[in-house]
Amino acid sequence: MHDPSSPCCFLHHPSFIKELEEFVGKHGNQDASSSETVDNIQNLLFTHFYKKSPMFTPKHLGQAQGFSGFTVFWIHMVIPNSNLSRTQLPKAYFYKTDNHICFLCLDSHIQNYKDAKLRAIAAERLQEIIEVLKTH
Repeated sequence: MHDPSSPCCFLHHPSFIKELEEFVGKHGNQDASSSETVDNIQNLLFTHFYKKSPMFTPKHLGQAQGFSGFTVFWIHMVIPNSNLSRTQLPKAYFYKTDNHICFLCLDSHIQNYKDAKLRAIAAERLQEIIEVLKTH
């Protein structure tokens, strides 16, 4: 939900939410939930980008290349109470504009993802999110 006083609105691709729910259900524990994970990462990204108080190092967050001038980032998502190592955390791609952060997709080395395939999914979903943002 968008807070009118906030400079940022979070809008996520529906498939991203399904991927996150599946990952948390499979690799989290009883205390972790996908909504808690999304709320946590949204708060951290809001602070990082809009309050100009860096929360992430380049090991955890970086700008992705090859998205035709669109500002797309990757992030290693922290799953609360999961006991996963940094290399096991899922990697997610998100699109950032001045007013929106839109998660596109995620996957993890635990699930043997290939970054080229994940980037291709991100590029495809980016086009879908851009269409949604035209009416948002």
